[in-house]
Amino acid sequence: MKLTLPVLLLFLSSDVLSTTYYALGSENETLGRGFSTSLSMPLSNCLTGERLFHGGNKGELIYHQSMESNELMSSMTGSVKGGVNLVLFGGSAKFSMRKKVTENTNSVSSVLQLGYVHGTHSFENRQLNDVAKGELQSQPGAIENICGDGFISSITTGSNLYVTAKLYFRDKSEYEWFQTKIKIRVLFFSKTITKTKEFSNAIKNAVYSVQIHTDGGLTPYLNTLGTERFCRGTDVTACIDYAETLFKYLLDGGDYRNDIQPELLKTIKYTVEPYENSGHMQLIPPPASNMPEAYIAISGRLRGYQDLVNDELERLKAFIAVATESELASLQNEYDLRQTEVSTLNAASDYCAGLPGVTLCEQQVERAISEVH
Repeated sequence: MKLTLPVLLLFLSSDVLSTTYYALGSENETLGRGFSTSLSMPLSNCLTGERLFHGGNKGELIYHQSMESNELMSSMTGSVKGGVNLVLFGGSAKFSMRKKVTENTNSVSSVLQLGYVHGTHSFENRQLNDVAKGELQSQPGAIENICGDGFISSITTGSNLYVTAKLYFRDKSEYEWFQTKIKIRVLFFSKTITKTKEFSNAIKNAVYSVQIHTDGGLTPYLNTLGTERFCRGTDVTACIDYAETLFKYLLDGGDYRNDIQPELLKTIKYTVEPYENSGHMQLIPPPASNMPEAYIAISGRLRGYQDLVNDELERLKAFIAVATESELASLQNEYDLRQTEVSTLNAASDYCAGLPGVTLCEQQVERAISEVH
């Protein structure tokens, strides 16, 4: 695998009628799966076909001075449609991963992204399956609710690994002061580079971390080394040592590229095509679709709260890692409370993913949101 710098991470789809989605790790994100583009959601599988692999190993290296969550997903998919294409009510664990990599309202970050694309699997020789045939015979007017208006035509497998250097601040005032005063923010420090007095003063109450996150799997070496180090802003030596060891393995002639085995590869993105591309005209929905778009608004509101709580979890985790004995109890209590909130929000997301009806979904979401303090 050859690493080059800089280069675009992933390519844009050449089919103007297809749409690329950031894979969230859902079990429903599989080849041939029916898909509602109005809801951005996998539905039932209404096609049979053959899986065809297209090779083309490709490795890429990108440095991000700072990174917001939407930018992360855009770079991973190479596709933006009014923002970032996300599956509705799906993939809570992977959705929250992006918050660990990117900066937010209480942290700043620098990110080194190592992308490895193993290849693409396409779905060929497609035919209607028994589910679709049965629905067309029994209730043809409801076929869109079962099969959607398109299908997952290809998936791209690989592994994106992110090395993130991050500063967490205790409160918004310290974060805003840092943003105002510090203009150059390369957060991968070196022992040989002297930090300015102003910079050192700006981070003295913060927590500095170096972390690894991946949407694939970790190699045995990375599992042994560990995926994170946290340091008080007054002494970041241990984090610098960890980063140096990490980069020797990942970049400086290390074995990382050779250690990526097939079992570590996951679906990075997938492409959805309309049924008309496949010639299955029976599955094309009528122009006046009755799929309830209210789900989209509910999902957006829910994800706003998921982001809020996940941001707080990341901040609390950082301060717990360097806490004194007197600080630990209150921080841990707050962390446990936020964990409960995340579980409740994710449960609401999973419930709505079954499309139980707009009213029931909204009630579940509002109940979960009411528990966020």
